[in-house]
Amino acid sequence: MTGAALFIILCLSLCLLPQKSLAQEQLQIESDTVYFTSNRKKITIPFKLVHNLIVIPARINNSNTLNFILDSGVKNTLITRLDFSDSLDLHAANKINLQGLGEGHVIEAYYSEGNNLFMEGIQGDEQAVYVLMEDVFNLSTRMGMPVHGIIGYSIFKNFIVKVNYSSKTLTLYRPDYKIRKKRRAEEYAITIEDTKPYLHGTIRQQNGDTVKVKLIVDTGASHSLSLYLPTDERLALPPKVMEAYLGRGLSGDINGKIGRIEAFRLGKYELENLTVSYPDDAAVKHAIHIADRNGNLGSDILTRFTVIFDYPHNRMLLQPNGKFKDPFQYNMAGFDVSTPLPGTNFYMIANVVENSPAMREGLKVGDQLLLINGRDCKEMKLQELLELLDGKPGRKLRLKLKRDEETFDVNFVLQSRI
Repeated sequence: MTGAALFIILCLSLCLLPQKSLAQEQLQIESDTVYFTSNRKKITIPFKLVHNLIVIPARINNSNTLNFILDSGVKNTLITRLDFSDSLDLHAANKINLQGLGEGHVIEAYYSEGNNLFMEGIQGDEQAVYVLMEDVFNLSTRMGMPVHGIIGYSIFKNFIVKVNYSSKTLTLYRPDYKIRKKRRAEEYAITIEDTKPYLHGTIRQQNGDTVKVKLIVDTGASHSLSLYLPTDERLALPPKVMEAYLGRGLSGDINGKIGRIEAFRLGKYELENLTVSYPDDAAVKHAIHIADRNGNLGSDILTRFTVIFDYPHNRMLLQPNGKFKDPFQYNMAGFDVSTPLPGTNFYMIANVVENSPAMREGLKVGDQLLLINGRDCKEMKLQELLELLDGKPGRKLRLKLKRDEETFDVNFVLQSRI
Protein backbone atom coordinates (compact mmCIF):
# COMPACT_ATOMS: atom_id res chain seq x y z
CA MET A 1 0.00 0.00 0.00
CA THR A 2 1.77 3.13 -1.14
CA GLY A 3 1.63 6.41 0.60
CA ALA A 4 0.42 8.15 3.68
CA ALA A 5 -2.30 9.64 1.49
CA LEU A 6 -3.58 6.23 0.45
CA PHE A 7 -7.24 6.74 1.22
CA ILE A 8 -7.40 10.46 0.63
CA ILE A 9 -6.33 10.26 -3.00
CA LEU A 10 -9.73 9.40 -4.46
CA CYS A 11 -12.27 6.70 -5.06
CA LEU A 12 -12.62 6.43 -8.79
CA SER A 13 -15.17 3.66 -9.00
CA LEU A 14 -17.51 6.20 -10.50
CA CYS A 15 -21.20 5.73 -10.99
CA LEU A 16 -21.94 8.26 -13.70
CA LEU A 17 -25.61 9.09 -13.52
CA PRO A 18 -26.65 11.65 -16.17
CA GLN A 19 -29.56 13.82 -15.08
CA LYS A 20 -31.08 14.21 -18.55
CA SER A 21 -32.77 11.55 -20.62
CA LEU A 22 -30.91 12.63 -23.77
CA ALA A 23 -27.60 11.91 -22.11
CA GLN A 24 -28.88 8.52 -20.94
CA GLU A 25 -29.70 7.61 -24.51
CA GLN A 26 -26.29 8.75 -25.69
CA LEU A 27 -24.51 6.62 -23.10
CA GLN A 28 -25.96 3.47 -24.64
CA ILE A 29 -24.24 4.06 -27.99
CA GLU A 30 -21.53 1.39 -28.46
CA SER A 31 -20.20 2.36 -31.89
CA ASP A 32 -16.79 3.52 -30.69
CA THR A 33 -13.73 1.51 -31.71
CA VAL A 34 -10.13 1.49 -30.50
CA TYR A 35 -7.59 -0.40 -32.61
CA PHE A 36 -3.92 -0.84 -33.53
CA THR A 37 -2.77 1.38 -36.38
CA SER A 38 -0.47 -1.39 -37.68
CA ASN A 39 -0.52 -5.19 -37.96
CA ARG A 40 1.22 -5.66 -34.64
CA LYS A 41 -0.23 -8.22 -32.25
CA LYS A 42 0.67 -6.30 -29.11
CA ILE A 43 1.87 -2.91 -27.95
CA THR A 44 3.67 -2.20 -24.68
CA ILE A 45 3.31 1.21 -23.04
CA PRO A 46 5.28 2.35 -19.95
CA PHE A 47 3.16 3.89 -17.23
CA LYS A 48 3.73 5.86 -14.05
CA LEU A 49 2.48 4.46 -10.77
CA VAL A 50 1.53 6.88 -7.98
CA HIS A 51 -0.75 6.02 -5.05
CA ASN A 52 -1.17 2.59 -6.69
CA LEU A 53 -2.81 4.30 -9.69
CA ILE A 54 -1.76 3.80 -13.32
CA VAL A 55 -1.10 6.97 -15.36
CA ILE A 56 -0.80 6.67 -19.15
CA PRO A 57 -0.35 9.26 -21.94
CA ALA A 58 -2.98 9.88 -24.63
CA ARG A 59 -4.29 12.62 -26.93
CA ILE A 60 -7.87 13.61 -27.69
CA ASN A 61 -8.42 15.12 -31.16
CA ASN A 62 -5.76 17.83 -31.61
CA SER A 63 -4.73 18.07 -27.95
CA ASN A 64 -1.24 17.94 -26.54
CA THR A 65 -0.29 14.73 -24.78
CA LEU A 66 -2.51 14.40 -21.72
CA ASN A 67 -2.11 12.16 -18.68
CA PHE A 68 -4.97 9.78 -17.86
CA ILE A 69 -5.55 7.45 -14.93
CA LEU A 70 -6.44 4.01 -16.29
CA ASP A 71 -9.57 3.06 -14.37
CA SER A 72 -11.48 -0.17 -14.94
CA GLY A 73 -14.33 1.28 -12.87
CA VAL A 74 -15.35 4.03 -15.32
CA LYS A 75 -17.38 3.80 -18.49
CA ASN A 76 -16.53 6.91 -20.46
CA THR A 77 -13.43 9.03 -20.87
CA LEU A 78 -13.53 11.87 -18.39
CA ILE A 79 -11.54 15.11 -18.65
CA THR A 80 -11.16 16.46 -15.12
CA ARG A 81 -8.80 19.37 -15.77
CA LEU A 82 -7.40 21.32 -18.71
CA ASP A 83 -4.66 23.94 -18.66
CA PHE A 84 -4.82 27.13 -20.69
CA SER A 85 -2.44 25.62 -23.25
CA ASP A 86 -4.59 22.51 -23.80
CA SER A 87 -7.03 22.31 -26.69
CA LEU A 88 -9.46 19.46 -27.32
CA ASP A 89 -11.63 20.80 -30.14
CA LEU A 90 -14.51 18.64 -28.91
CA HIS A 91 -17.21 17.64 -31.38
CA ALA A 92 -20.85 18.63 -30.75
CA ALA A 93 -20.63 19.20 -27.00
CA ASN A 94 -23.84 19.31 -24.95
CA LYS A 95 -24.09 20.52 -21.38
CA ILE A 96 -25.44 17.95 -18.87
CA ASN A 97 -25.41 17.20 -15.14
CA LEU A 98 -23.64 14.21 -13.58
CA GLN A 99 -23.85 12.48 -10.26
CA GLY A 100 -21.75 9.77 -8.66
CA LEU A 101 -20.20 8.57 -5.42
CA GLY A 102 -19.92 11.08 -2.62
CA GLU A 103 -21.98 13.18 -0.24
CA GLY A 104 -22.68 16.18 -2.41
CA HIS A 105 -24.52 17.65 -5.36
CA VAL A 106 -24.63 17.01 -9.07
CA ILE A 107 -21.96 18.74 -11.14
CA GLU A 108 -22.02 20.25 -14.61
CA ALA A 109 -20.14 18.73 -17.52
CA TYR A 110 -20.00 18.80 -21.29
CA TYR A 111 -20.76 15.59 -23.15
CA SER A 112 -19.30 15.11 -26.63
CA GLU A 113 -19.44 12.28 -29.18
CA GLY A 114 -17.42 11.51 -32.28
CA ASN A 115 -13.95 12.27 -30.91
CA ASN A 116 -10.63 10.64 -31.75
CA LEU A 117 -8.27 9.05 -29.25
CA PHE A 118 -4.56 8.62 -29.94
CA MET A 119 -1.97 6.56 -28.06
CA GLU A 120 1.34 5.14 -29.28
CA GLY A 121 0.37 2.76 -32.10
CA ILE A 122 -3.32 3.04 -31.21
CA GLN A 123 -6.27 5.05 -32.45
CA GLY A 124 -9.83 5.31 -31.23
CA ASP A 125 -12.77 6.54 -33.32
CA GLU A 126 -16.19 7.82 -32.28
CA GLN A 127 -15.12 8.34 -28.67
CA ALA A 128 -17.52 9.80 -26.12
CA VAL A 129 -15.86 12.30 -23.78
CA TYR A 130 -17.06 14.12 -20.67
CA VAL A 131 -15.40 17.38 -19.62
CA LEU A 132 -16.07 18.45 -16.04
CA MET A 133 -16.74 22.13 -15.50
CA GLU A 134 -15.10 21.90 -12.07
CA ASP A 135 -11.89 20.06 -11.11
CA VAL A 136 -13.58 18.17 -8.27
CA PHE A 137 -10.87 15.51 -7.91
CA ASN A 138 -7.77 17.75 -7.78
CA LEU A 139 -5.85 14.83 -9.25
CA SER A 140 -2.75 16.81 -10.20
CA THR A 141 -2.07 18.09 -6.69
CA ARG A 142 -2.68 14.63 -5.20
CA MET A 143 -0.57 12.80 -7.78
CA GLY A 144 2.36 15.23 -7.88
CA MET A 145 2.14 15.55 -11.66
CA PRO A 146 -0.28 16.97 -14.23
CA VAL A 147 -3.24 14.59 -14.54
CA HIS A 148 -5.95 15.59 -17.00
CA GLY A 149 -8.52 12.84 -16.77
CA ILE A 150 -9.64 9.23 -16.45
CA ILE A 151 -10.00 6.57 -19.11
CA GLY A 152 -11.21 3.00 -18.82
CA TYR A 153 -13.73 0.93 -20.72
CA SER A 154 -12.71 2.01 -24.22
CA ILE A 155 -9.29 0.42 -23.58
CA PHE A 156 -10.38 -2.68 -21.69
CA LYS A 157 -13.20 -3.69 -24.04
CA ASN A 158 -11.11 -3.52 -27.23
CA PHE A 159 -7.95 -5.32 -26.07
CA ILE A 160 -6.62 -7.95 -23.74
CA VAL A 161 -4.85 -5.77 -21.17
CA LYS A 162 -1.81 -6.94 -19.19
CA VAL A 163 -0.71 -4.77 -16.28
CA ASN A 164 2.78 -5.51 -15.00
CA TYR A 165 2.99 -3.49 -11.80
CA SER A 166 6.60 -4.56 -11.18
CA SER A 167 7.97 -3.27 -14.50
CA LYS A 168 5.33 -0.51 -14.74
CA THR A 169 4.34 -1.54 -18.25
CA LEU A 170 0.93 -1.90 -19.88
CA THR A 171 0.72 -4.43 -22.73
CA LEU A 172 -2.29 -4.36 -25.04
CA TYR A 173 -3.01 -7.47 -27.15
CA ARG A 174 -5.47 -8.00 -29.97
CA PRO A 175 -8.70 -9.59 -28.70
CA ASP A 176 -7.95 -12.88 -30.52
CA TYR A 177 -4.41 -13.17 -29.08
CA LYS A 178 -3.77 -16.47 -27.28
CA ILE A 179 -2.45 -15.65 -23.83
CA ARG A 180 -0.21 -18.32 -22.35
CA LYS A 181 -1.03 -18.94 -18.72
CA LYS A 182 2.07 -18.86 -16.52
CA ARG A 183 2.63 -21.64 -13.99
CA ARG A 184 1.77 -19.60 -10.88
CA ALA A 185 -1.05 -17.67 -12.53
CA GLU A 186 -4.65 -18.41 -11.73
CA GLU A 187 -7.65 -17.68 -13.91
CA TYR A 188 -10.86 -16.15 -12.57
CA ALA A 189 -14.21 -15.74 -14.24
CA ILE A 190 -15.41 -12.15 -14.46
CA THR A 191 -18.66 -10.69 -15.67
CA ILE A 192 -18.89 -7.36 -17.48
CA GLU A 193 -21.98 -5.56 -16.24
CA ASP A 194 -22.69 -2.04 -17.40
CA THR A 195 -19.08 -1.94 -18.70
CA LYS A 196 -17.56 -2.79 -15.29
CA PRO A 197 -15.72 -6.05 -14.39
CA TYR A 198 -16.99 -8.07 -11.43
CA LEU A 199 -15.66 -11.14 -9.68
CA HIS A 200 -16.50 -13.14 -6.57
CA GLY A 201 -14.23 -13.65 -3.59
CA THR A 202 -14.49 -14.59 0.07
CA ILE A 203 -13.66 -12.47 3.11
CA ARG A 204 -12.98 -13.78 6.61
CA GLN A 205 -13.96 -11.21 9.20
CA GLN A 206 -12.51 -10.65 12.67
CA ASN A 207 -15.49 -12.48 14.21
CA GLY A 208 -14.57 -15.59 12.23
CA ASP A 209 -17.49 -15.35 9.78
CA THR A 210 -16.77 -15.96 6.10
CA VAL A 211 -18.82 -14.07 3.54
CA LYS A 212 -18.82 -14.41 -0.22
CA VAL A 213 -18.73 -11.00 -1.87
CA LYS A 214 -19.24 -9.63 -5.36
CA LEU A 215 -16.74 -6.88 -6.13
CA ILE A 216 -15.88 -4.46 -8.91
CA VAL A 217 -12.26 -4.91 -9.98
CA ASP A 218 -11.21 -1.28 -9.80
CA THR A 219 -7.78 -0.13 -10.97
CA GLY A 220 -8.85 3.44 -10.13
CA ALA A 221 -9.18 2.83 -6.38
CA SER A 222 -5.91 2.99 -4.46
CA HIS A 223 -7.07 0.97 -1.43
CA SER A 224 -7.25 -2.81 -0.98
CA LEU A 225 -10.94 -3.49 -0.38
CA SER A 226 -14.00 -1.35 0.13
CA LEU A 227 -17.12 -3.02 1.52
CA TYR A 228 -20.66 -1.60 1.55
CA LEU A 229 -22.25 -2.69 4.83
CA PRO A 230 -25.92 -2.23 3.74
CA THR A 231 -25.54 -4.78 0.93
CA ASP A 232 -25.32 -7.86 3.20
CA GLU A 233 -26.44 -8.21 6.81
CA ARG A 234 -23.52 -10.57 7.45
CA LEU A 235 -20.99 -7.82 6.75
CA ALA A 236 -19.84 -6.32 10.05
CA LEU A 237 -17.43 -3.64 11.17
CA PRO A 238 -14.25 -4.96 12.80
CA PRO A 239 -14.06 -4.42 16.57
CA LYS A 240 -11.35 -1.78 16.09
CA VAL A 241 -11.96 0.93 13.49
CA MET A 242 -11.11 4.58 12.99
CA GLU A 243 -13.09 7.36 11.39
CA ALA A 244 -11.50 8.40 8.10
CA TYR A 245 -11.79 10.54 5.03
CA LEU A 246 -11.74 7.79 2.41
CA GLY A 247 -11.48 9.84 -0.74
CA ARG A 248 -13.31 11.84 -3.33
CA GLY A 249 -16.16 10.75 -5.55
CA LEU A 250 -17.76 12.57 -8.43
CA SER A 251 -20.40 14.09 -6.16
CA GLY A 252 -18.27 14.94 -3.16
CA ASP A 253 -16.28 13.62 -0.24
CA ILE A 254 -16.45 9.97 0.81
CA ASN A 255 -16.20 9.49 4.56
CA GLY A 256 -16.37 6.31 6.57
CA LYS A 257 -14.29 3.95 8.65
CA ILE A 258 -11.12 1.90 8.23
CA GLY A 259 -10.51 -1.45 9.91
CA ARG A 260 -8.96 -4.84 9.24
CA ILE A 261 -10.29 -8.25 8.26
CA GLU A 262 -8.51 -11.53 8.82
CA ALA A 263 -8.27 -12.56 5.18
CA PHE A 264 -9.49 -12.20 1.61
CA ARG A 265 -9.42 -15.24 -0.66
CA LEU A 266 -9.43 -15.40 -4.47
CA GLY A 267 -9.21 -18.98 -5.63
CA LYS A 268 -5.99 -20.48 -4.27
CA TYR A 269 -4.56 -17.12 -3.20
CA GLU A 270 -5.26 -15.72 0.25
CA LEU A 271 -4.19 -12.30 1.52
CA GLU A 272 -4.16 -11.83 5.31
CA ASN A 273 -4.73 -8.96 7.73
CA LEU A 274 -6.05 -6.54 5.11
CA THR A 275 -7.03 -2.96 5.67
CA VAL A 276 -10.61 -2.41 4.53
CA SER A 277 -12.58 0.81 4.08
CA TYR A 278 -16.28 1.00 4.97
CA PRO A 279 -17.87 4.07 3.31
CA ASP A 280 -20.74 5.79 5.06
CA ASP A 281 -24.13 4.82 3.65
CA ALA A 282 -24.81 8.33 2.36
CA ALA A 283 -21.63 8.36 0.27
CA VAL A 284 -22.51 5.20 -1.68
CA LYS A 285 -26.30 5.47 -1.78
CA HIS A 286 -26.21 5.65 -5.60
CA ALA A 287 -24.08 2.50 -5.88
CA ILE A 288 -25.24 -0.03 -3.28
CA HIS A 289 -28.11 -1.38 -5.38
CA ILE A 290 -26.19 -1.61 -8.66
CA ALA A 291 -25.41 -5.15 -9.91
CA ASP A 292 -25.86 -6.61 -6.40
CA ARG A 293 -22.30 -5.62 -5.61
CA ASN A 294 -20.83 -5.59 -2.12
CA GLY A 295 -17.95 -3.19 -2.79
CA ASN A 296 -14.77 -3.03 -4.81
CA LEU A 297 -11.35 -4.63 -5.05
CA GLY A 298 -8.71 -1.93 -5.41
CA SER A 299 -5.15 -1.52 -6.53
CA ASP A 300 -3.47 -2.23 -3.21
CA ILE A 301 -4.39 -5.84 -3.94
CA LEU A 302 -3.85 -5.68 -7.71
CA THR A 303 -0.31 -4.28 -7.36
CA ARG A 304 0.71 -7.57 -5.72
CA PHE A 305 0.13 -9.37 -9.03
CA THR A 306 0.72 -9.15 -12.73
CA VAL A 307 -2.88 -8.77 -13.88
CA ILE A 308 -4.39 -9.70 -17.23
CA PHE A 309 -7.85 -8.29 -17.98
CA ASP A 310 -9.44 -10.36 -20.73
CA TYR A 311 -12.86 -8.83 -21.29
CA PRO A 312 -13.33 -10.60 -24.67
CA HIS A 313 -13.21 -13.97 -22.88
CA ASN A 314 -14.78 -12.91 -19.56
CA ARG A 315 -11.78 -13.76 -17.45
CA MET A 316 -8.92 -12.28 -15.45
CA LEU A 317 -5.54 -13.83 -14.70
CA LEU A 318 -3.44 -13.07 -11.62
CA GLN A 319 0.22 -13.99 -11.16
CA PRO A 320 1.82 -13.03 -7.81
CA ASN A 321 4.83 -10.72 -7.90
CA GLY A 322 7.45 -9.76 -5.33
CA LYS A 323 4.99 -7.63 -3.35
CA PHE A 324 2.53 -10.46 -2.74
CA LYS A 325 3.50 -11.01 0.90
CA ASP A 326 4.04 -7.34 1.81
CA PRO A 327 1.98 -6.23 4.83
CA PHE A 328 -1.03 -4.03 4.27
CA GLN A 329 -0.29 -0.59 5.72
CA TYR A 330 -2.36 2.57 5.98
CA ASN A 331 -1.90 6.20 6.97
CA MET A 332 -0.22 5.89 10.39
CA ALA A 333 1.42 9.32 10.25
CA GLY A 334 -1.97 11.00 10.28
CA PHE A 335 -1.42 13.56 7.54
CA ASP A 336 -1.75 13.71 3.79
CA VAL A 337 0.48 15.41 1.25
CA SER A 338 -0.34 17.46 -1.83
CA THR A 339 1.73 19.27 -4.45
CA PRO A 340 0.21 22.72 -5.12
CA LEU A 341 2.61 23.05 -8.09
CA PRO A 342 2.20 19.69 -9.88
CA GLY A 343 5.43 18.49 -11.46
CA THR A 344 7.61 20.18 -8.82
CA ASN A 345 8.92 18.71 -5.58
CA PHE A 346 7.05 21.19 -3.42
CA TYR A 347 5.01 19.42 -0.76
CA MET A 348 2.43 20.69 1.69
CA ILE A 349 0.20 19.15 4.36
CA ALA A 350 -3.23 18.67 2.77
CA ASN A 351 -5.13 17.06 5.63
CA VAL A 352 -4.53 16.18 9.28
CA VAL A 353 -6.40 13.23 10.77
CA GLU A 354 -8.17 13.58 14.10
CA ASN A 355 -6.38 11.97 17.08
CA SER A 356 -3.34 11.08 14.97
CA PRO A 357 0.37 11.56 15.81
CA ALA A 358 0.43 14.47 13.35
CA MET A 359 -2.45 16.25 15.09
CA ARG A 360 -0.94 15.70 18.53
CA GLU A 361 2.30 17.31 17.32
CA GLY A 362 0.43 20.34 16.02
CA LEU A 363 0.76 19.88 12.24
CA LYS A 364 -1.64 22.03 10.25
CA VAL A 365 -2.99 22.11 6.71
CA GLY A 366 -0.71 24.34 4.63
CA ASP A 367 2.55 23.50 6.44
CA GLN A 368 5.37 22.97 3.94
CA LEU A 369 7.53 19.83 4.21
CA LEU A 370 11.24 20.65 4.05
CA LEU A 371 13.07 17.59 5.41
CA ILE A 372 12.10 14.03 6.32
CA ASN A 373 14.63 12.05 8.37
CA GLY A 374 17.33 14.39 7.13
CA ARG A 375 16.40 14.10 3.44
CA ASP A 376 15.63 17.25 1.47
CA CYS A 377 12.09 17.00 0.13
CA LYS A 378 13.00 19.08 -2.93
CA GLU A 379 15.16 16.15 -4.07
CA MET A 380 12.41 13.55 -3.63
CA LYS A 381 9.69 12.43 -5.99
CA LEU A 382 6.23 12.14 -4.46
CA GLN A 383 6.36 8.35 -4.46
CA GLU A 384 9.68 8.36 -2.57
CA LEU A 385 8.29 10.73 0.01
CA LEU A 386 5.17 8.62 0.50
CA GLU A 387 7.23 5.47 1.01
CA LEU A 388 9.08 7.18 3.86
CA LEU A 389 5.81 8.22 5.47
CA ASP A 390 4.16 4.84 5.00
CA GLY A 391 6.13 2.63 7.36
CA LYS A 392 5.60 0.08 10.08
CA PRO A 393 4.29 0.91 13.55
CA GLY A 394 7.12 2.16 15.72
CA ARG A 395 9.03 3.84 12.93
CA LYS A 396 10.38 7.26 13.93
CA LEU A 397 9.91 10.31 11.73
CA ARG A 398 11.90 13.52 12.00
CA LEU A 399 10.28 16.36 10.07
CA LYS A 400 11.33 19.91 9.37
CA LEU A 401 8.44 22.09 8.26
CA LYS A 402 7.75 25.70 7.38
CA ARG A 403 4.67 27.64 8.45
CA ASP A 404 4.42 31.19 7.15
CA GLU A 405 8.02 32.40 7.55
CA GLU A 406 8.93 30.18 10.52
CA THR A 407 10.59 26.74 10.38
CA PHE A 408 10.12 24.13 13.09
CA ASP A 409 10.98 20.51 13.84
CA VAL A 410 8.59 17.70 14.73
CA ASN A 411 9.45 14.18 15.88
CA PHE A 412 6.91 11.41 16.28
CA VAL A 413 6.44 7.65 16.02
CA LEU A 414 4.07 5.93 13.61
CA GLN A 415 1.24 4.30 15.52
CA SER A 416 -1.37 1.78 14.43
CA ARG A 417 -4.94 2.72 15.36
CA ILE A 418 -6.63 -0.37 13.92
